[in-house]
Amino acid sequence: MNYVADLASGCLQTFQTVYSLFNQKLYAYVLKKTNSAYMAEEVVQLTFIRLWEKRETLSAEYNISTQIFRIAGTILIDQLRKEAVSKKHLSVVEDHFALKTETEQPEMIHALEQAIEQMAPVRKKVFKMSKVEGYSYKEIAEMLSISPKTVENHISQALKQLRAAFSSIISLAVIMEAIIKK
Repeated sequence: MNYVADLASGCLQTFQTVYSLFNQKLYAYVLKKTNSAYMAEEVVQLTFIRLWEKRETLSAEYNISTQIFRIAGTILIDQLRKEAVSKKHLSVVEDHFALKTETEQPEMIHALEQAIEQMAPVRKKVFKMSKVEGYSYKEIAEMLSISPKTVENHISQALKQLRAAFSSIISLAVIMEAIIKK
């Protein structure tokens, strides 16, 4: 069967067949690469969405499995980059604002608390559950009856909000650290 040509023509039944044939193989492949069930689910879902969206640009020169795994590889790299950037930004916030006691840098604690309080209620709750209480994205998603992707989006937006609120303070702190080290 020529899956590529049938997909390119928009045959939904062929898409369902291709999904059935490659869904588990792709999941196992990504799971093996990442050791993350969440990441594997995301990549598989995004791969098949992109496959359908780009069906008209599929190449008849390559078989469908090659093209699916190529799409998945690209998406996996994108997802890992997003995760790395998110972790980097979180690390900056944690490094500069990880205050062990209430007496250390009280003005920064107060500023951080104010910035968190300015967040939308759900975003604030998700952020505190993740960063203060230590719950995983999956645990938060289950407790709040939302998807892990929604949790990830809330955390990402919260970090953007904190970065915006503290960008000048972080820059100043970095400059001060550089001066102190000299």
